[in-house]
Amino acid sequence: MDAAICVKFHLEREKNPHKFNSRMKNKLWYFEYATSETFAASCKNLHEYLEIVCDGVSLELANGPQLQGIALLNIPYTHGGSNLWGEHLSQKRMRKGPFRKKLKNSDKELSANSFNSVDLSIAIQDIGDSKIEVIGLENCLHMGQVRTGLRASGRRLAQCSEVIMTTKKTFPMQIDGEPWMQGPCTIKLTHKNQVPMLMAPRSEKGSGFFSFLKR
Repeated sequence: MDAAICVKFHLEREKNPHKFNSRMKNKLWYFEYATSETFAASCKNLHEYLEIVCDGVSLELANGPQLQGIALLNIPYTHGGSNLWGEHLSQKRMRKGPFRKKLKNSDKELSANSFNSVDLSIAIQDIGDSKIEVIGLENCLHMGQVRTGLRASGRRLAQCSEVIMTTKKTFPMQIDGEPWMQGPCTIKLTHKNQVPMLMAPRSEKGSGFFSFLKR
């Protein structure tokens, strides 16, 4: 459903570019399309037209809440900072203070989900593990709740090395914000390669007046 919003936004911007000449206008238009998609639910009953096989195991999309969106990630964040996979449970326990997040009933399904005898509630997302995270979204409201922190994450479906998706009708899709309408097809995704990256060491310098005098 997120790609459906992006497709509407993209087509309208190409047709009437003068309507999208400021950041505020872009946000308002995106909000309007998101609201209309919430009521239209153009991608409802996704399980009837989509089959996903992860490492040879077919996902039972009909089990649990019905989904309107599927995200395939190998990075922790999307949608401008949303962590769809969610934090590891140990990270949640380490949080302290009055603003500590608690696992809601709607998010306890994570501990019940399992894929190929793996407990996904304790699965850690690592950008360098060559794994693909498969995440389901129930609707636009669910996506917005994850974005604002009201829900811990999307519905964890699988963490695997190979994903094969077979669609039975035309669906909106997007890759890194570039949307299009895709007819019935079979898509196979695998990890291709890795590029070593340089990272600066963590700074041990403190902050404050005394640290400045010490330096």
